[in-house]
Amino acid sequence: MIWHVQNENFILDSTRIFMKAFHLLFFHGSFIFPECILIFGLILLLMIDSTSDQKDRPWFYSISATSLVISITALLFRWREEPRISFSGNFQTNNFNEIFQFLILLCSTLCIPLSVEYIECTEMAITEFLLFVLTATLGGMFLCGANDLITIFVAPECFSFCSYLLSGYTKRDVRSNEATMKYLLMGGASSSILVHGFSWLYGSSGGEIELQEIVNGLINTQMYNSSGISIALIFITVGIGFKLSPAPFHQWTPDVYEECY
Repeated sequence: MIWHVQNENFILDSTRIFMKAFHLLFFHGSFIFPECILIFGLILLLMIDSTSDQKDRPWFYSISATSLVISITALLFRWREEPRISFSGNFQTNNFNEIFQFLILLCSTLCIPLSVEYIECTEMAITEFLLFVLTATLGGMFLCGANDLITIFVAPECFSFCSYLLSGYTKRDVRSNEATMKYLLMGGASSSILVHGFSWLYGSSGGEIELQEIVNGLINTQMYNSSGISIALIFITVGIGFKLSPAPFHQWTPDVYEECY
């Protein structure tokens, strides 16, 4: 009897979560239309790869490149629109963010034709490589429009995991495996440091996660000059520094690049 009640509660809770997610996507989907195009391209690649016997098909490149080009086109059509905040304040769209989204999409679009010869020479699987590239692009685009601490943390992890997998893509090479291990360990450490800084910022602002609400919370609680904010900024700077590898957080980068390529 208890198990039956718990099962019904689980179904009801799952239904509410699904309906809420569907409501947000239905009414705010236009705000992430370029990102939705990439998601559709990812699903299409997965479906074709899982149902096709021939894994190495050249037109997989065409599907990925087409989804990126269409996403760029949708982004350009949205240019000069008024800044908007959607998904309950978690995502924002404005011209400044769209400039960086355009650069990310352009770099990914150029990456695909430049990698054709490399994939053919190494005789590696095409679909996995393209999935990693598109997923990393998707994470970068969501990061550009992130407006809360959760999205700011999850979006970089999305393309960080893809970077780990790409660094170890040639899994038969010992150097590639070593590069992946170094990259994974440093990435995990930097993520831990970054989320620890976010926790200090969250607590100092009075439990706020949206960027503007954090600023208002720090002003209301008179914590903007406290030592907790200094600690939070130090941890956030170190965490982002290890991910971007500027000096003096760049010691691990040459080893990974050398062993990966």
